[in-house]
Amino acid sequence: MAKTHEERASGWKWSFIIFLIVFIVTFSYSILRYNILKQVPVDQIPLYIFNKAISLTSVIIIVFSFILGPLARFWPNKFVPKLYFRKYLGVLGFGIAALHAFISLLIFNLSYYPRFFLEDGKLNLTGELSMLFGILAIFIFSAVATTSLPSVEKLMHPKQWKFVQRLGYLALILVLFHLVVMGWGGWINTAGWPSGLLPISLIAAGVIILVLILRVIVIIVPRKK
Repeated sequence: MAKTHEERASGWKWSFIIFLIVFIVTFSYSILRYNILKQVPVDQIPLYIFNKAISLTSVIIIVFSFILGPLARFWPNKFVPKLYFRKYLGVLGFGIAALHAFISLLIFNLSYYPRFFLEDGKLNLTGELSMLFGILAIFIFSAVATTSLPSVEKLMHPKQWKFVQRLGYLALILVLFHLVVMGWGGWINTAGWPSGLLPISLIAAGVIILVLILRVIVIIVPRKK
């Protein structure tokens, strides 16, 4: 019990430290790219810019929780003792993603995101697909986060628990679709990148692709005896 309490305290402590570091970096990057270089009004920092930073932060934190598995596969001595961090990073990442979804609903209108709407105010195909993929991803992540709770995990068969946890990869793919539909136009228009700084959505997509590639490598490469 003492070890479990110690691991829980350590898991939350380091998860929040990682969150703070990642958020400070992403928030600073967002202000530099959008407010300073693209001259987005400062009064949009509290929600619009903050939401961009939170969205990238949530993806990075969730990816951290997924990437520990492949790292432990190839460097077990170093990363297997750290595997217990996955549940804390995953739950925290879901909470941040939920905050992103809530803020997005508050500001998701024609004024902030005109390319997602028709002239009559209805969502266009890009807007509907982007929202659909995002909603489905949040729904799946909520199931993964819920089963990560110790009280819930104890009630589940190990195979059932593992199945739900691995649905997180499906949620990551849905997030990737959400990002591609939402941001591909800005990705290919490199002339619009202020001082060559990558769009937030492209960075998030790259991080997701990285962990998916590592997962494929883990499946292909045989486990060492």
